[in-house]
Amino acid sequence: MALSRAYLCTREIASDEFERLKEQGLLNPNLKPMPYGEMIAIPVIEGEIELDFDIVEKTNPHDKLEKLLENPPQRWDKLGDLVIFQEGTDTSGWPLEEVAGALGANRIAIQAEIDPGMKRQSQMKLIHGENGWVIHKENFVEYEFDATAVMFSSGNVTERGRMGTIDCEGEVIVDAFCGIGYYTLQFLVRGGASHVHACEINPDSISALEKGLIRNNVAEKCTIHPGDNRVTMRGLKGIADRVILGLIPSSMNAWGLAIGCLKPSGGTIHVHMNVHEDEIEEWVGKTTEWFATVSGKNATALHLEDVKQYCPHIRHVVLDLRID
Repeated sequence: MALSRAYLCTREIASDEFERLKEQGLLNPNLKPMPYGEMIAIPVIEGEIELDFDIVEKTNPHDKLEKLLENPPQRWDKLGDLVIFQEGTDTSGWPLEEVAGALGANRIAIQAEIDPGMKRQSQMKLIHGENGWVIHKENFVEYEFDATAVMFSSGNVTERGRMGTIDCEGEVIVDAFCGIGYYTLQFLVRGGASHVHACEINPDSISALEKGLIRNNVAEKCTIHPGDNRVTMRGLKGIADRVILGLIPSSMNAWGLAIGCLKPSGGTIHVHMNVHEDEIEEWVGKTTEWFATVSGKNATALHLEDVKQYCPHIRHVVLDLRID
């Protein structure tokens, strides 16, 4: 036991408050939260009361794997209680249940390249467990999806978080490639958007989005438009304050449609693209000029976000454009 300052909250919001305190650097990570009457006490660096907390027993998962496997992998990802090893990992002879337990998981999958088709389907292979449905909490939002059916990029976590920090109170948003709601849910749960029109062609992604909307209590603020967005976006003319073009390697086929979705007074467009690292500045200039010419309005580059490296010398970037 160890004495620490404590933050008290109800059980219903304890999970969200834990994540908030962690994100703000106020959490005492060496101690365990605990029940305190009808409340939950979370150990923090600053607080009005002091309590005795149990100490977190720190264990190294790599050490656990070394006890189970002769040549254990050094890298893996986790989505909920599903642990995902890299493509090509040889799992023959593994005690799968023990490996999952050592990593705090119940299921195991092997990663694979995303299907390059329009639906961007996952080809991940489940090797231990009954199904690939997971609940993954990130930036105060809970995503619910089948990881073996739809893609989920851990590398885009910063961009999903950034979208959640944008103040879009009262805005109507068109998410042109919404997937399972990577950005849709962030805008609705954290950003305060009035309504999101979510366009998606993959039925598996739509099923996941529907579950995510219900799980996060924002279903009434989202309209899903199934099918090819080259058709569905034409029915959303002049309604949006903001449009998200979250497709890589290129979202160019939807640029003109995005302009058409904006209100007559204009709005903001977030353009995702894969760009060579030596050509980013030039791409920003040409893209801004293109939107100005096609829209017949002023186009201003507000911000360029360097999300991640997609492959050698190629960066996934997002250009925030203001059209007015």
